[in-house]
Amino acid sequence: MAIVKDRLFPFFIAFLVGFPLLLLPKTDVLVVVNSLRTPFWDIFFIKASALGHAVTVIFGLLLVLRFKFKWLAIFVLGFLLQAIVVVLFKKGLFHGELRPYLYFYRSNMMDMISLVEGVKIRYINTFPSGHTATIFFLTSFFALLARNNVASWTLVLVAVIVGFSRMYLLQHWYADVYFGMLFGTASPITAYLMVKAYPKSWHTKQLQVNLKGVARSTQNAFRQLF
Repeated sequence: MAIVKDRLFPFFIAFLVGFPLLLLPKTDVLVVVNSLRTPFWDIFFIKASALGHAVTVIFGLLLVLRFKFKWLAIFVLGFLLQAIVVVLFKKGLFHGELRPYLYFYRSNMMDMISLVEGVKIRYINTFPSGHTATIFFLTSFFALLARNNVASWTLVLVAVIVGFSRMYLLQHWYADVYFGMLFGTASPITAYLMVKAYPKSWHTKQLQVNLKGVARSTQNAFRQLF
């Protein structure tokens, strides 16, 4: 557990700093974030939000194949845990919860917000933010794998930007993003502890992967995004 605390320390700081914002009215937080709009930030956050798409997990999986099967097991188990929790809340416990646009529309408060051109707006099933959970799953997993404080701070910064983009684009409330952060980070931690508690002989094995080919494919994919 000490390893988890050390490698994910920046993530815990993000949770601590972000907690007080949960106490503010959800409309106030979203209006402030949306008011920061400029043409540059519109493009930037559209691209940043794409990093939280599930397809990004495929690139993460390709990178993990280079390491021992133990990390592959943690990756797959962690992603499954994250996906199950998000679906359970989004499609089950909080099914039908209004996303920002529909809430403002029904409350006759559309003059308080502005839409980003070209962004497909979702209307319901807001809690939690799946994009945020996905990017925090990926970044916290690679922070555990990297064993590097600089990498951990860089990864959490990327994840926070993606989470912020979901509010900027009027897709989620702050609470959706915050709990997406928690769910996304908790999943690889849980998977790591489970795999560590039940070691298997195949955990030490690994595939021989053409890293140059993986790097080239990943680079081409991100060029298309940006």
